[in-house]
Amino acid sequence: MNLAFTAVRIVQTLADQSITFLADDEQQAEALADAVRALAPHGHVVHMPSSDALPGEAAPATPANAGRRASALRALRLAQGTPIACILSGEAAARRYPAPEAFDSAPPTLRSGDEANTQSFAKQLEELGYVADDRVDEPGEMAVRGEVIDIFPADASGPARIELAAGRIAAIRSYDPATQLTIGDLEQLEIGRAAEPPIGEPNSILAHLTPGILALSDKADHRRRRFIQLARDAAGGAPHRLDAIEDALWKRACKAWAPPAFDGDFTAVPRFANERSPLAAMVRFAKPLLAEGRSFVLAGSARDLRFLRGKVARGLSLEIVEFEGSSSLDELPAGCGGSLTVPVDAGYVDERVVLVTAADLMGSRALIGDGGPTGANPWHVGIEVRSGDVVIHEDHGVGRVQGLEPSPVGDASGDRPSVDRIVLEYAGGGRRLVPVDEADRIWRYGADGDVVTLDKLDGSSWHKRRAAINDAIDESAKALTQLAREREALTAPVMEPDPAAYERFAGGFPFNETADQARAIAAVWDDLASGRPMDRLVIGDVGYGKTEVALRAAALAALAGFQVVVSAPTTVLVRQHLETFRRRFEGTKIEVAGLSRLSTAAERKSAKAGLADGSIGIVVGTGAVMAKGVNYARLGLVVIDEEQRFGAADKARLRGFGPVHILSLSATPIPRTLQAALVGLQQMSVIATPPARRQPIRTSIGQYDDGLIRTALAREKGRGGQSFVVVPRIEDMAKVAEKIRRAAPDLALVEAHGKMSAAEIDDVMVGFGAGRGDILLATNIIEAGLDVPRANTMIVWRADRFGLAQLHQLRGRVGRGNRRGQVILLIESEDAIGARTLKRLRTLTTFDRLGAGFAISGQDLDMRGAGDLVGEDQAGHMKLIGVDLYQQLLRVALQAARGEDVERWSPELNLGMSGVLPPSWIPEADLRLSLYVRLARIETEEALDAFDDELLDRFGPLPPEAVRLLAHARIRLAARALRIARIDAGPAAIALTLRRDCTLEVAANGLVESKGRWILAEALPSEADRIARVESLLDGFGC
Repeated sequence: MNLAFTAVRIVQTLADQSITFLADDEQQAEALADAVRALAPHGHVVHMPSSDALPGEAAPATPANAGRRASALRALRLAQGTPIACILSGEAAARRYPAPEAFDSAPPTLRSGDEANTQSFAKQLEELGYVADDRVDEPGEMAVRGEVIDIFPADASGPARIELAAGRIAAIRSYDPATQLTIGDLEQLEIGRAAEPPIGEPNSILAHLTPGILALSDKADHRRRRFIQLARDAAGGAPHRLDAIEDALWKRACKAWAPPAFDGDFTAVPRFANERSPLAAMVRFAKPLLAEGRSFVLAGSARDLRFLRGKVARGLSLEIVEFEGSSSLDELPAGCGGSLTVPVDAGYVDERVVLVTAADLMGSRALIGDGGPTGANPWHVGIEVRSGDVVIHEDHGVGRVQGLEPSPVGDASGDRPSVDRIVLEYAGGGRRLVPVDEADRIWRYGADGDVVTLDKLDGSSWHKRRAAINDAIDESAKALTQLAREREALTAPVMEPDPAAYERFAGGFPFNETADQARAIAAVWDDLASGRPMDRLVIGDVGYGKTEVALRAAALAALAGFQVVVSAPTTVLVRQHLETFRRRFEGTKIEVAGLSRLSTAAERKSAKAGLADGSIGIVVGTGAVMAKGVNYARLGLVVIDEEQRFGAADKARLRGFGPVHILSLSATPIPRTLQAALVGLQQMSVIATPPARRQPIRTSIGQYDDGLIRTALAREKGRGGQSFVVVPRIEDMAKVAEKIRRAAPDLALVEAHGKMSAAEIDDVMVGFGAGRGDILLATNIIEAGLDVPRANTMIVWRADRFGLAQLHQLRGRVGRGNRRGQVILLIESEDAIGARTLKRLRTLTTFDRLGAGFAISGQDLDMRGAGDLVGEDQAGHMKLIGVDLYQQLLRVALQAARGEDVERWSPELNLGMSGVLPPSWIPEADLRLSLYVRLARIETEEALDAFDDELLDRFGPLPPEAVRLLAHARIRLAARALRIARIDAGPAAIALTLRRDCTLEVAANGLVESKGRWILAEALPSEADRIARVESLLDGFGC
């Protein structure tokens, strides 16, 4: 299907009648709907998403998906009687839908000034499917905090904050889900459903539409019928469980619809970007066609059109007019030109027009759509301190947070307000109350705190360790600084391939790059052309497209005349990569060879000779690529795939080829690698954008049960899929094989393990990938490299014996198609495996969203430590002091190593004041605790102002206690800037104790020296008076 041609024809049909178009899949439907909206900005265009709930599964659709579907059905209901374009996939057409009347009532719409009652509003949101959460950052969530309500409408692109006052809505604002800060004001807010209404009698999507034209893409009807069969299998013969419209009912509904009348002939335009001079090739192609009476249209993103419009106009010697919408195409005279801002990737020629897209001319550099959101580094979200966490106090060592405890200030009698203190538990039940303004000295220890030994209350055991750790970190910082200087002086080959040849290669990728993929490829291109050694880590979850980044990097290097090494940890992964690279580089004249223990003697000899004389451009292999006798004529790039599975020595050998570029790929990088990227020793690209239609893998923990195993395996077989059963040890295989044969005797079982020869393992795995066998019983040798799109179920026997990253990698073997995968982690019992192991397994069920690999690496870094970045100590001091404190100490040590001022001190304040974040304002104790820690870490007036604004933004007007708390923080910052060591304020005077390096002329401000302090004698009866006078005094000193 040509997207541009189809979109234009749909818009032309929409001018006088409705049209429903069934696309092959969800990705195609969404892209087509975007193109039609761009061409018909004032028309009614609805994309009807398919449900992301699997048929037969108890789990409902996600709130975001349910919200989009409900919004689309509501739009169809509102558009009755007017021409409308409804675009959906074949699978979406097969689904059952609620009755159209279910969408007669409008969703709640809020406006400033409307009456509002918190309790009734919260109840209404629950009825619409919204769930309460402390932090609202996902569709379908809400939080009610007094007069402030946060909500993320399920069908919206972002959340909103509603402020109430005197029973009315005072303001509605959009906010950033990551920072929780306001973006702008909203005039009104429509709150769509977060759950689909009940389905009574089954209705097809056509029941929601006025009959008109019904058009289908090539594979849409096949996909529709295939989904119906899948739904039948999942229903198990129970009609009430069938989540699809039977084919007969669909065909009866279609009788009222007319077949399409726009199947006109067209010809796809050539891919001009593959030519040496794309613009000249386009001109040669288009001019004869224009001379025959056709008009010319240039289509693409606004950015690309700005770049191309003038060049194309000069090349064709015609004026190109900017159009809005395709209606102008009909008015475009023959021989004239126009441009359309529309997200399409390939042009066409028909009897009237020559349409050329920016992608035809620019290839992979063209922007299709808006490019998507900026990829965020998940690590920078930060980890909050919560009750129960094990932390390290810089002065007192390892303790456990017990929460917040109110503590009176001064005379505790009467109604005098208290301040919060952080309660830390130490060895032997000792307790320390830490003032919240000292919370900056508390650092989270890590996720394995349940087995850590707490320090003594007096800190004696901690002080001995702290001194040794400081010395080691200082040495590491010096070495890191020296390493950074050495790297800055290195040079590497500049790689500048022929643009046309590269575009021909990039055109072989059958999908549009995701936003993060495109950014990673662009970053690699910049690195390779910089003339300095690239050392980039690409982190992306399993199946997120890291291999395409490696292919593009290899093409950039090989097409520039340099050799490329692609190293993988297993022969299976090498074989898979070898097939992929050979297929993609076919026709480029670049020879791709393999080197592994599966290579024959003749193949090894030939590969070595080709690498030595330069005739082989790319070699894919295991450690054999580093073997003695393997020499390279012009090596320029080394790609390390699944870097977490290589040992430190192997990686050092791969990096020892000389001043070459290094590209590492990983879904769950080992802590040492992740830490190197976080401190800046490696560049890092994060691919956090999932491919279209990729669904989260459902992960559960349970005990072995024949019925559970039988149901899971038979259901997968019933939907045409395959299953993995993974055991931790070879000795477990016979016992587990017997259990499987007893539970599912009619399913074909094949086995693979490390005692088999490499050739046998390869044969079993490749055969299973080709469909031979229903169940693969294996050890963790399947962890990397096995791509079986039909495999959607995995059962892990004794999951407690696997590591966290191992389990995540194993989980990535299923659900690689467009079906949701499931993983069952089998354990003996929760009591038998211990709390620590259960906590690790629950991390997998917690991080079951798409893109969880980076978060799991962060947990792994938390648990294990990074090791010594410049030495061989894999335990690392990070394990002794936790990630957060290690990062802080290393940051300070690096500043010191560079000669920067790193003195850290804090003024002592005795102002007789009470400051607190009251529970009546922020009910969640852990949220208040995290805010106290953040406040204590603030170092600048600007940051404090921003924090003040955030509190007002998120929680409403600050109560007096919070105002006093921030005033205390503001005075502390001012005193630090003025080098005042201590401030005492009482009813009769203010006393300042200055540091030796303080240069203030305090006497000029009326202060008198007495016993080493400067005194301002003045009656200050109330606390408010003292705060105000201290602030004015510091202001007078120029702060």
